[in-house]
Amino acid sequence: MILRFRVDKLIRDKLPAIMREQGLAVFDRRLDDTEFDARLRDKLVEEAIEARGAASRAEVIDELADLREVMLAMAQANDITEGEVEARRLVKRAERGAFDDRVYNAAVEGEEGSTAVAYYLARPSQYPRE
Repeated sequence: MILRFRVDKLIRDKLPAIMREQGLAVFDRRLDDTEFDARLRDKLVEEAIEARGAASRAEVIDELADLREVMLAMAQANDITEGEVEARRLVKRAERGAFDDRVYNAAVEGEEGSTAVAYYLARPSQYPRE
């Protein structure tokens, strides 16, 4: 009996050949630019979730490597250089800081009608009201 499994995701270039060597039939295709960008964004989230679940130092390294690979592909697909990303990272670090102080924000409060509160109200799934 042949079993078929839905994969439905972007995979690394050499994986179809590796899977075929394992005796699997692989139903793959090349993505156009628009779908490639969309699937890279999905892959970024997938890898971030895997990084969140990494239990050991080695797993964290593997997941960070995967994240970096996806980030590099996403940058290239959008004609963005590593230098541009790094320059923006440094600007944001200078303006907003980094994560060196390990600051955790449990909640915010503000006056209804203020611009700051409007930001949170516009994102109810990200910032639910208490």
